[in-house]
Amino acid sequence: MRFFCESIETESVLDPVESHHLCRVLRAQKGTPVELFDGKGTLAEGVVERIDKKHPLIRSETITRTAPPASGRVILAVSFAKGQRFDWLVEKCTELGVDHIAAVQFDRTVKLGKDTAMERYRKISITAAKQSKRLFLPVVTGPAKFQATLDLLTRQYPQSRLLYGEPDGVRLSEQSDNPQATNHIILIGPEGGLTEDEKHLLLKSHATGVSINSNILRIETAAMAFCSILCSLRR
Repeated sequence: MRFFCESIETESVLDPVESHHLCRVLRAQKGTPVELFDGKGTLAEGVVERIDKKHPLIRSETITRTAPPASGRVILAVSFAKGQRFDWLVEKCTELGVDHIAAVQFDRTVKLGKDTAMERYRKISITAAKQSKRLFLPVVTGPAKFQATLDLLTRQYPQSRLLYGEPDGVRLSEQSDNPQATNHIILIGPEGGLTEDEKHLLLKSHATGVSINSNILRIETAAMAFCSILCSLRR
C-alpha cells in the first residue's frame, strides 16, 4: 500500500485524507507494511506504528531519495476541455509519466479554466501517482493565456524541442530522436484549432507541427496519444 506524505521522516504522520484511506477504508492495523512517497523522489518503506484515525504514525525502515531527471522530460501545454474531460486527462497523463501539465487558454478554447480547479487537479495527480507507483508528481500549472504559457515553459525548459499538434504536420516519430537526452514541450490546441496568430507565434519560436495521423482528435485524445509516444520513447 502506497500513501502520499509531503514530509517523510523516520516517523511520519499522514494528512487527513491519507489517514482516512489508511484507517477507515483499508482498516490497517499496527505493523501493516506501507510505502510513503512525497512526489519529489523520496520513497520510504515502513510499517504502521500507531493507529489513529486522524493522525496515524508511520515508522520508516528504509528511505530512498532519487534525483529528478535533468533531461528527457515531457511537458504538456494543453487547452482546457469541457466537463470532466480535463480531470481524465490529468489522471492519465500522470499515469503515463508526464512531467509538467500546463493548462492553457487559447483564443478558441471553449471552456475557460479556473484557478480554484488547480488544487483538484493536484489531488487527481496524487491519486494517479499512487496507483501507477511513480515517484515524481507532475507539475500542474495554469490556467494561463497561450503567450504567457509559451514564454514560461521556454524559460523554464531552455533548449527543449518545441512541438505542437498539427494534422498536416510531420510524423511525431521523425522528431523524437534521442528522447532521453532532450526535453519535449508538446502543445495541444483546442478542437477549433489554432488561430493564424498562434501558429505564427509558434513558428517564430521554431516550433514544429507534428501529427500521429490526419484525423482531428479531441483534446484529451491528442494529449494521451502524443504523451504516450514521447514517454515510451524516452525509456
